[in-house]
Amino acid sequence: MKKTLCAIAVVGSLLSVSAFAASKKGESALVHSKGVIRGTFPVGLPALTPPSYCEPVCLFYGGDTNPSSPDDNGFANENTLLVADTTTWGAFTIPSGETWAVDGLFINTIADGYDGLDPSTSSWTIASGVSSGSAGTVVATGTSTSTGTQFTPTGRSPFGFTEYTLKIRIPSTTLSSGTYWVNITPQCTDESNGDCDIAQYFWDDTFGLNRYGPLEPAEQGYFNSSYFGFDYSNLCDVSSTGCQALSFGVIGTGWTD
Repeated sequence: MKKTLCAIAVVGSLLSVSAFAASKKGESALVHSKGVIRGTFPVGLPALTPPSYCEPVCLFYGGDTNPSSPDDNGFANENTLLVADTTTWGAFTIPSGETWAVDGLFINTIADGYDGLDPSTSSWTIASGVSSGSAGTVVATGTSTSTGTQFTPTGRSPFGFTEYTLKIRIPSTTLSSGTYWVNITPQCTDESNGDCDIAQYFWDDTFGLNRYGPLEPAEQGYFNSSYFGFDYSNLCDVSSTGCQALSFGVIGTGWTD
């Protein structure tokens, strides 16, 4: 296997990874990227209705990726035989005066090398206090069951790859107002499956198209990977192209305190 580590530059204190981009099968990549826009985050009012997969009760959705955009991006987020224990973290904020009971999470991800999960379960974590160099405090974590995991095509094809919604059920977790970070890690670790040797998954970005619920907080995405050499680094410090919000959602019930 080969590790694609290209176009690394130091600009002041900012480590800029402008590529790590489209790679051959069997070559790992940190970012699938088409554009150069960074630091652009969702604004404006949310959609009136959530996407169909953010159900039964959608509390938050960051928005769709836009494959036709010249600034489409996706960050490595996986545990496979090619790239181990690499996680991207998306942030959501529960408004002041509200409490949420979260029982479902999902991310929109492209699959490169294998259009599936093997095993058909995914590890997940909700954390608070994530910051540069710090994993913060784990609020809840676990591994989804096979019956509680869905991997369904969205109908979009960023970079020519099929995008999937990876949706999981989790034990109901009560969260008070504040900012939290989420990771769901797709798995392909079956040594009898040759596709796991070349499989990668990339968590798609969004500019907020069809977003629902509270705004995704700006500049609060993080990337952690000993494989690629990052320790909970802010996405804006990791890549010169991928500093946008992430496409994911939170499901459950919410109420006013």
